[in-house]
Amino acid sequence: MKVAVEEPRRGRPTAEQREVRRERMLERSLAVFLERGYQGSSLDELARASGVTKRTIYTDYGDKEGLFAAMVEALAGGISRGSDTSGDTLESLATRIVVRIHSADLVGLHRLVIAEAPRFPELARTFYESTDARHIIALRAHLVHEHGEDAGELAPAMFSLLLGERHRQRLLGVEGPASEVEALRIVREARRLLGLTPRR
Repeated sequence: MKVAVEEPRRGRPTAEQREVRRERMLERSLAVFLERGYQGSSLDELARASGVTKRTIYTDYGDKEGLFAAMVEALAGGISRGSDTSGDTLESLATRIVVRIHSADLVGLHRLVIAEAPRFPELARTFYESTDARHIIALRAHLVHEHGEDAGELAPAMFSLLLGERHRQRLLGVEGPASEVEALRIVREARRLLGLTPRR
């Protein structure tokens, strides 16, 4: 007697399948953008690299700019999504920011945005609002929490110090990624320069 085996139903993908597809699309699109540049990356090529149809990209992201924005959002996510970083101290948050902004994918994307900004200024705005601006917001929240309301005004200055000469060298390819130890040193030097004594 044969036992009937229920085959998976065809139709709309599950939420889990959509998330896996989304992660694959963003990861593979990043590789295409970094290799070809924004202008040189066609929707056909992005779809082919991602293993989907152009229609899927249109449905999920609207257009190439929407896909790019989602990719930047995904890369920036998990560090300082708004001020929802309650498990962090100022020092731990700032250290994670330094490590992340020196990562290969974010540095590569930063270089791409700088190169494309004159022709596509909206890409630069998307990148800034999804990365630097969010980091500053999160830093401000922690500065206020640990050092009082007035300290929040130091957030832009602190972020600039976290970037510093080390990040410029990274963008130029002179230096590699920052280690956790080096990132912590950068953070503590920034605190010292701003007169921010760590909370005890």
